[in-house]
Amino acid sequence: MGKLMFAAATTVVLLVSGAPSFAQGIRIGPGGVEIDDGRGYREERDERRYRRMCRDLRDRCENRDVYGEEGQGNCRRYRRMCG
Repeated sequence: MGKLMFAAATTVVLLVSGAPSFAQGIRIGPGGVEIDDGRGYREERDERRYRRMCRDLRDRCENRDVYGEEGQGNCRRYRRMCG
């Protein structure tokens, strides 16, 4: 009986101590299914996407005559979203 209790306690300790390493967040949305393992890749990807969007808007605002985009609101959108 003592060996059974020891084995059960050891199993519980091993399962509980390993639980945080298995923690994941699952997101289901327009981009598909994402599994967030807590390493911060999503934040880095979102930051790169934000910088790329601001760079594109600034380029369209500064060169609107070259691109022929009159009345598209790119400068207003750039100022509102990117500061």
